[in-house]
Parts: sequence; C-alpha cells; structure tokens
Amino acid sequence: MQQACLTFLLILFTAICSAQKLSDKFEYKVTYKLTYKLDSTNLDESKSEYMILFAGDELSKFSSRAVTLSKTYEISGNSGSTSPQVVSEFHYQIIKEPETGKIFYTLKIPKMNDRFYYSEKLDQFEWEILPVTKSIKDYKVQKAKTSFKGRDYIAWFTPEIPISEGPYKFNGLPGLILEIADTEKHWNFEFFGLEELSPKISYKTNLKMYAETERNELQDLWKQYKSDPMTYAGQAADMNSEVHKEYKRIFTEIEESKNNRLELK
Repeated sequence: MQQACLTFLLILFTAICSAQKLSDKFEYKVTYKLTYKLDSTNLDESKSEYMILFAGDELSKFSSRAVTLSKTYEISGNSGSTSPQVVSEFHYQIIKEPETGKIFYTLKIPKMNDRFYYSEKLDQFEWEILPVTKSIKDYKVQKAKTSFKGRDYIAWFTPEIPISEGPYKFNGLPGLILEIADTEKHWNFEFFGLEELSPKISYKTNLKMYAETERNELQDLWKQYKSDPMTYAGQAADMNSEVHKEYKRIFTEIEESKNNRLELK
C-alpha cells in the first residue's frame, strides 16, 4: 500500500512538472506591424511597433520584436542570443497551447528577475465569418468579426495558411489572421511578412520560473512598477527624496496617459 502511494505521488509530481514545461519547434514566423493609440485624450497621435508570431504544431508565441531579439533560442542544437537595448512598449510574451486549451501571458519586469504569468482559456472568441473576401499581399483573405475585452474587431484571415492563429491572444479561425483591428482603429495589426523556417526553431520555457498570478493583479503590479520603478527596485532609499518625488510624478503622469489599452475590460 505504501509503495502504491509513493508511485502515485511520483506520477503526480512528474505530471505537474511536465505541465510546467512548454516546448516546440516553430515552423512559421509571422511579422505584424502594430499601430496603436494609447492616449484617449490625444487620438491624433499614434505609434507603431513590429510584433512577431512564431507558430508550431504544439505551441505559438507572440511578442514584440524587441522582446523576441532579446531572448535565447536553440537553433539546430546551438544556443545563441542577442540583447539589444531596444525600448518597447510591450514586454509580455503570449504562449498559446491548443492541447490544453490555454493561453499563458508571461511578463518579466525589466532589469529585474521577477517573472509572472497568468492563464486564460484559448477558446474565448465568438467569431462571425462573413462572405466578404479581398487580397492581402497575394493571399486571398476572408472577413470575420468578434468582440473582445470591450472592443469590436474586424479580422481578415487566409485558409491558404492552415494554422488557427493570429496576433496577440486572437485565434480560432480556419486560417492565419493576417490583419485585425478594432472598429475605431485604435489598435491595428497589419500583416508585414511570413517566413517558413528551415530548419525549424526550437523553443522551450519553464513556467516554474514564473510566479502564477491573476490578470488584474499583474496589471496592477505592472502599473505600480511603471509609475515608480525606483521603489519597486528598492533604490528609492538611496535617492534624494525630492528627486525621487519628481521622478515618480513624471512616471505616474506618463502611465496615466496610457488609458486606451487594448483590453478595456
């Protein structure tokens, strides 16, 4: 009986550890140009950044190009990494795992060792596919619409690339989403390019390196860090109090101007 219990615990422990490890060989690399308007009081001003989607049979990973270039990948058995000093508005990585039906949103606090993640269900989009087609860079695409976190979206997907993927958390259409934007054009992902990877790029990460949290808690923590990074990093005590106060005022003002985020709810 004792031996049976030990065997069961070992199997359970192995299953838990395996569930924490995510790995795949990415076959596709899709580049999007994201144009966005973060300040709802100044909608005439827009910014843009390139975003990368890697997709394989088991996983996909989406992040800014800056975050992508700063990560280490194993390519044909060899490890290589670059760490460009690039400023990005988006520090997250979004990993989708169809087998478990989950989305993992991971975030590392810049210049810190703090890593966090939360999970959501993959199947959270109710799509309406419309009988409207057009072409995007020689691909025939079809129109679809959905709503997500307080915004209505129009997407264009192509069955010619038979992967049920897209930028950010978007997924679930019978083909790759090449373009998607909310109806007010505050957040617009445009297709920039597709590359079939040969050899495939190996990717692996271990969620045990991240602290699990909830979406709202991570949003609050990120806002706290961005508003006062000195206190978060434990450096405020070494600063002149008036200088720290002024830095905090400036950072808080900047953060509060970013009131038009992709997820409104």
